[in-house]
Amino acid sequence: MRVLFYYNGGVHIGVEHLSSYLKSKGHEVELVFDPGLGNNFFLNLPVLNKFITDDLILKKAKKFKPDILAFSIITNLYPIVKEMAKKLKKALNVPVIVGGIHPTSIPEYVIEEDWVDILCIGEGEEPFEELLDKMEKKESILNIRNLWVKDSEGEIHKNPLRPLIKDLNILPFADKSLFYKYGAISSRIMIMTSRGCPFHCTFCVNSFRKSLYPNEQYLRRRTVDNVIEELILLKKEYKPKAFRFEDDVFTYNLGWLKEFRQKYLEHINLPFHCYLSPTTATDPILNELKLSGCTSVAMGVQSGDEEIRKKLLKRNHSDEEIIDAARRIKEHKLKLVSEFVFGFPTETPKEMWKSLRLNEKLNAYNTSTFIFYPFPKTELADYCLENNYLTQENYELIKRGYGSFQLTSLLDHPYLDEIYKFKAILPIYNKAKILKPFLRQMLKVKYGFIHKFLYIFSIPLIDFDEFIIRIIAIPRMIIKSRRVLNSN
Repeated sequence: MRVLFYYNGGVHIGVEHLSSYLKSKGHEVELVFDPGLGNNFFLNLPVLNKFITDDLILKKAKKFKPDILAFSIITNLYPIVKEMAKKLKKALNVPVIVGGIHPTSIPEYVIEEDWVDILCIGEGEEPFEELLDKMEKKESILNIRNLWVKDSEGEIHKNPLRPLIKDLNILPFADKSLFYKYGAISSRIMIMTSRGCPFHCTFCVNSFRKSLYPNEQYLRRRTVDNVIEELILLKKEYKPKAFRFEDDVFTYNLGWLKEFRQKYLEHINLPFHCYLSPTTATDPILNELKLSGCTSVAMGVQSGDEEIRKKLLKRNHSDEEIIDAARRIKEHKLKLVSEFVFGFPTETPKEMWKSLRLNEKLNAYNTSTFIFYPFPKTELADYCLENNYLTQENYELIKRGYGSFQLTSLLDHPYLDEIYKFKAILPIYNKAKILKPFLRQMLKVKYGFIHKFLYIFSIPLIDFDEFIIRIIAIPRMIIKSRRVLNSN
């Protein structure tokens, strides 16, 4: 069977894993990719979209002649995917399957779209392969676990979930070639060693996904040998300068890290970046990271107010624990990227100033800031609905994917201007020591043009190393994407 994926904006590890799994079962897989430079999460610059037109994408899709179209959808890309999916379905007249966190969170909403024929909830490898096998044999596809399927009469068959894949080692390595030919693979390659998260943060989609499997081990990890084998192949094939481990928390298992350090140094020995939490930033763990070649870590702080963190977000870290974690990170000579979110329900300017002051004490290399976005079915989104911070009208916009955690607050929040001011200024405040008096004053004046200008200036300071890598990659991505989409 011939499977055509569409993706927009950047590399998607989930699509890479689906591609490699389906290829291992004998199916042909292709990708039509749009860099989406004009509608990224940071800035809206539609003029950049003229480099990759819909006609180019449709032309490439028609040449491939797929048997099925596949879309993995995150919430904030839903509007873009929806418009392209309609055009592709009309041009190709083949079934459409959707998966990813957005369809998994609100399947009853997404399945009602007239362009959606099949919806996958949860992990997609096994149900997708079973679907293709039955389509090829012309057997009924109405009773495949994890899938919601529309029949010829429009009735929706909602099948139960299958168990999670317990042993991740059985899966083939991610298919990087899918995005590489489009120039989307940078010099710092993204990889994941696990699925799931050990924590229960109320604002995160993991809190919802975990609830789907109450009697199963949600957090699973590949063996060190399996990870190293993949890294060896990636190093040989793509010659990266560094790796970026995208696990929600890379540092939760000290024993695994010790084994990883020994084998990573022997076989890979390249710099890498990863994510940790204040509770996992212990001296033994940080020592293993540093010895392994880790150069930078991102740590989610989220709020400078303990009550918000503990009662609202279920992040049980005291200010002292966070400050101590940052101190240890610097003692081990690792660059710290601290992460803060503004615009939580109940948050006032007083708590926002606490975030600024706490971050001063962390002395981070860079600071990433976000605007709270109530992703569907998360515990904090439900809280916002129940406590009148989120109107039904705005929740409808969220289900349709509008807004983003970089640009928009959709809460009925009394301090919207302050949210935008702190989000724009904190990354600059973290770096520009001499400008701190001026920036503090800007936080006290009415929101306006100067804050919007400062926001643009703050973008590279969110993660300067990654920003440079992505800026360098843009021309290559445009040239290669046009070349691939125009090829036979």
